[in-house]
Amino acid sequence: MDQVDPKLSPETVLNNPKAFIGQAILIGGTILSAENLQEGTLVEVLTYPTDRRGEPELSEPALGRFLILYPGYLDTLIYEQGRRIVAAGRVIGERTTETGEATRAFPLLRPLEIKLLSEYDTGPRIGIGLGVGFGF
Repeated sequence: MDQVDPKLSPETVLNNPKAFIGQAILIGGTILSAENLQEGTLVEVLTYPTDRRGEPELSEPALGRFLILYPGYLDTLIYEQGRRIVAAGRVIGERTTETGEATRAFPLLRPLEIKLLSEYDTGPRIGIGLGVGFGF
């Protein structure tokens, strides 16, 4: 995820995806759908603000939808609706989809890295440790 521009926010890209073609962004959210197509697997993600680890803050209001076009096969039983996901991807344009009776355009990403988050790891991480150190 070294290629991601930390100053580039999902909100900025959502407002004008074509202005950011070629730039890399980090998004985190939940999968709304995944579909295997001839060109690869299209994953629709409802994006949220991310914490300092890059994981989605689901307690915050959603920012909008992004589409990730993975250039191969992803198992849609694993990439299922509701799974938490973090992805770094390069903006390659936008794609028009139908949602209900409306047709909308969403930013389209070519993934650099995709990570599914554990279904069970949604709370804060707290660690306590004791240690002894020696120096020479």
